[in-house]
Amino acid sequence: MTRIYLAGPMSGIAQFNFPAFVAAAKALRERGFEVVSPAELDDAEDKGVAMKSKDGNPADAKRSWGDFLARDVKLLADTGIQGIVFLPGWRKSKGAKLEAFVGLLQRFKFWELEDGVPYRVSRVSVLDAISDEMRPHMFVGAP
Repeated sequence: MTRIYLAGPMSGIAQFNFPAFVAAAKALRERGFEVVSPAELDDAEDKGVAMKSKDGNPADAKRSWGDFLARDVKLLADTGIQGIVFLPGWRKSKGAKLEAFVGLLQRFKFWELEDGVPYRVSRVSVLDAISDEMRPHMFVGAP
């Protein structure tokens, strides 16, 4: 059984996109994956705040965006995860891109989820998605 991590956009989306994470975890478990989902890792209080959020504003949470991301990066580095499945819209998420970068360093396999079905994607396409974020800033101030 492949142990995967779910990555995708959360900030700026109603209920921090928890419903999409829950549906994705269910679909992937039915396909035989062992799923680690950030939406399932929060304590009851954090989940309650997330589910009440109309706009996914990180300022509504009791912990910072960095606190959640630090937890998730540690999971990717230390817990035997073998791959990442990306939810739709992940390319617009700074957190998902950081998780993708960690996955590249860990030599993970990658999938994108479409209509509940995971499709393998190459490491090059993941790197390209991360690079798109960095390119506009790479040569700022260069001679």
